[in-house]
Amino acid sequence: MIINLTVLFDNYPAEEGFETGWGYSCYIKKGYGGILFDTGADGQKLLRNIQKTGIKPTAISRIVISHFHKDHSGGLKEAAGLNSKAEIYVPASIYEEVKTLLPDSRVHKVSSEHVEIMKGVYLTGELGEKIKEMSLIMDTGGGLVIVTGCAHPGVKEIIEKATSIVNQNVFALIGGLHLKDKKEDEIYELIDYLKSKKLKYIAPSHCSGDLSRKLFKENFGSGFIASGVGSHVYIGVSYEY
Repeated sequence: MIINLTVLFDNYPAEEGFETGWGYSCYIKKGYGGILFDTGADGQKLLRNIQKTGIKPTAISRIVISHFHKDHSGGLKEAAGLNSKAEIYVPASIYEEVKTLLPDSRVHKVSSEHVEIMKGVYLTGELGEKIKEMSLIMDTGGGLVIVTGCAHPGVKEIIEKATSIVNQNVFALIGGLHLKDKKEDEIYELIDYLKSKKLKYIAPSHCSGDLSRKLFKENFGSGFIASGVGSHVYIGVSYEY
């Protein structure tokens, strides 16, 4: 199976011509459609970056909002306007706010229970205490690909929930990991944990922080992906993994 993901909004630059901004959004191609995961902080900037990639608006069949911080949901109204038929998935804790913002859209409430939104693609359900957040899981048959917005509940907590839903090793971890204020020893502890889960690729973005990106690069070598706005993550998954 091929993982085909494009970063559409990020504070880390990558490809020339794309606009940076604090926040995160990515597009995951799945069959003839695709999933827009989070929408960044600025809807107009998001739309310009989408246009730059050549992604067709009608290809966005699902929109997922990990949590309602503006840097992840600020472009939701503009994103929803790209395809009126898109199914929108949001945490239960922000459902009423989103329905008020988008009264005519197909908005689905996701509680603490996981939900399958496309074949082999799951949402963890709400995790965390103070900040409710959900992450996306892709079951590749050869390991899990986990996409996070900010990972407020904690990377370990997200991975434990993901592997309880689909009992596989973690093949790739992509997105914001909320490590920008963590110390070196805390990041090394996480690295040991990720290696215990047989993680092969890591593409930290947004709130992951420069220190964690440096340490991940040193410890995962060719498995480290320097992700930023415009990055195209295109990797094959071996079923023997």
